[in-house]
Amino acid sequence: MERHGADLFSLLSGLLTLGLGLLLLSGGVSQVPMEWVGPAVAIGVGILIVVAARPKRDTDMNAASATNEV
Repeated sequence: MERHGADLFSLLSGLLTLGLGLLLLSGGVSQVPMEWVGPAVAIGVGILIVVAARPKRDTDMNAASATNEV
């Protein structure tokens, strides 16, 4: 198995989910205005869908096709 670089997007979204879960579990929700939670979650899910749906560029295929064309 080859080593790959860190996926910072996954790391940040995991830390955000962990922080939100700890906030909800600790009962510290009284300071969070609940009228903002629904729209914030909807915006976050929308951003995740857009990022997940974008096409990925395969740099290995581009490098391989560049060497085969010569």
